[in-house]
Amino acid sequence: MRMLCIVGIYFMLSACSSIGVGVEAYEVSELGSKGLPQFPQTKGLASKQYQTVEDPQYVIKPGDKLSVKFFFNPELNEQDLIVRPDGRISLQLVQEVEAANLTAPQLTAQLTKRYAGQLKNPEIAVIVRSVREQPKIYVDGEVGSPGTFELGDSLDVLQAVALASGFKADTAKKDEVIVIRRDQNGKQFVIKLDINAALSGRDLTQNISLLPNDFVYVPRSFW
Repeated sequence: MRMLCIVGIYFMLSACSSIGVGVEAYEVSELGSKGLPQFPQTKGLASKQYQTVEDPQYVIKPGDKLSVKFFFNPELNEQDLIVRPDGRISLQLVQEVEAANLTAPQLTAQLTKRYAGQLKNPEIAVIVRSVREQPKIYVDGEVGSPGTFELGDSLDVLQAVALASGFKADTAKKDEVIVIRRDQNGKQFVIKLDINAALSGRDLTQNISLLPNDFVYVPRSFW
């Protein structure tokens, strides 16, 4: 690990410079199993994962948080019900129910129909308590289409570059790619990567998995 001198917070990178006064740079071998510097976590890094939604036309997605209210059968009420990755939720009496790709009114109608054979007077309301924000990563520099991309379940540096239409063939300096990340305390640090080593198969650990809000920067080669 070494301290790097300033050039610009996110963009300019020369052969021996970096992206901010006092910003620490790490090799892949210096990171822990979670891709963060190896020191005890302290409070202060609380990422917002959910946001509220009131739009009745909102289409439910996996990871969203629902409440299901039974007006005449409160013993069946469900609070903070998370839509599973397969798009389903589990409820008493009717077991598995497909919730993803439906609006709250559509799911309400479906549940009312499903419970018609179980309850005398099923009056049900589905409330979308909050929706899970889709984590993003950012790619800039010598790539075909810089931009913001959804992280999904998993994404590594080469996959992120592919989403950004690949390296620019003549100008991308693939042996000095950097990833800007926040540590356990919310402080930015830099990970230095030799993607050429990953592409050649010499060191596949250089192609690290990305975390939410990572910023991948591919510098320009000047020769």
